Amino acid sequence: MKIGGFGQIKNYLEISKAGFDFAELDIPEIAALEDAALKNFQQQTVEGIPVQIGSRLLPVSEPLFFKEGFKPESLQPYLEKACQKTALIGIQAVILGNGKARCLSTLEDYKKEPLFVESLRMMASEAKKNNQILILEPLGPKYTNYINTIEQAVQLIEKAQLENVFTMADLRHMVGAKEPFRDIVTYLPYIRHIHIDYPLSYPERRYPSVQDDYDYALFLNSLKQAGYDDTLTIEADIPDDWGRAYRQIVEIIG
Repeated sequence: MKIGGFGQIKNYLEISKAGFDFAELDIPEIAALEDAALKNFQQQTVEGIPVQIGSRLLPVSEPLFFKEGFKPESLQPYLEKACQKTALIGIQAVILGNGKARCLSTLEDYKKEPLFVESLRMMASEAKKNNQILILEPLGPKYTNYINTIEQAVQLIEKAQLENVFTMADLRHMVGAKEPFRDIVTYLPYIRHIHIDYPLSYPERRYPSVQDDYDYALFLNSLKQAGYDDTLTIEADIPDDWGRAYRQIVEIIG
């Protein structure tokens, strides 16, 4: 399994030196780079570890998809730019988390789900043009009230027959949604990425440690049982010492 460090562009060199196999970086930050800055960062990624995963696809922190008057086509210019630029630095998977953007105001908002599906198709199409996949991230109830579990994400993907769209497992959100870890085994064909951190704090997201009052073995054993052997990112707050943070997670994963 490949272990990734999560951060911003300014953290990339430290992530690279700490021992991680890849980096997971913020997509809106990359999308905002001017050509010269993008080219400079491209060169850094050639010399360092790959930037394999992009998180937080949209630069949105308020309700969007179910808001009155929302039109999926309004996202097109940004998505085209974001997918092109992230592909240039090697990102293979773009993650739609953006919990607030997909919040429902009322149960009546479920009637607008076709607009969300249309948006997903547009995102998947732009990703596919750049040899990327789109990952729909289930988020716990503290973060959104729409698509909280792997099962719900898979149901939407299957119902809408979305191409090039997959999901992922995040320890924090599985714990928050009280989702059984066996869902990782059940839905493995749809799972293309993993997030882990210390799941019991909020809103803080600490790096996992063997000293924590949480048994990570239950989650990790589910990954082993499923035969998952792809990317896993420690999606936690920026650590003071990247090297120590990396050693902590290696001690847990083994």
